[in-house]
Amino acid sequence: MVLGAVLELVAEGSLDEISVPAVSRRCGVSVATIYRHFPSKDDLLAAASAEPSRLALDGVDPSSSRDGDDEFATLLRTMWHEFAGNLPLLRHQISSHAGREMRRARLGGGRRRLSEYVAGFGVDPRSVEGERLISVIMLLAGSVALIELHDRQEVSVDNAVESSLWAVRALIDSTAREAARA
Repeated sequence: MVLGAVLELVAEGSLDEISVPAVSRRCGVSVATIYRHFPSKDDLLAAASAEPSRLALDGVDPSSSRDGDDEFATLLRTMWHEFAGNLPLLRHQISSHAGREMRRARLGGGRRRLSEYVAGFGVDPRSVEGERLISVIMLLAGSVALIELHDRQEVSVDNAVESSLWAVRALIDSTAREAARA
């Protein structure tokens, strides 16, 4: 309820105009209650910035995918479209201390999912090459890549997703070929 109110306020205006009292009025929760759960406005914004990822993950049905590659593509498309609807909050998450801490805390889950994904292509995720591959996939498929492609290169979200998927697949194919030769 509180995080949804933050997302609504972000969609309506500037991130700088958001205040804890404004969030309180929007969601009907006292300011004190909000501060009990979120010690600062920065913490509140960081938590709200994680909502698009959570919503995207909740919206992906792994059983609807034919294979791991299909599932990854579906997940990336869903996440980046959720992110695109909340770019000001995403930018804040990338630049704020609290946002960076939240991203660091979620890192393990992303690495585990990607380990399973690359293993499906015959790449040992525990090998040096597998670990490098996972790190580069996280870079290419992460929110920073979307900001770079969308904001600075003015690429549409759909084209950004397809560019990221192309690069990820090319790296996986190359790494898998090398692993098969070894």
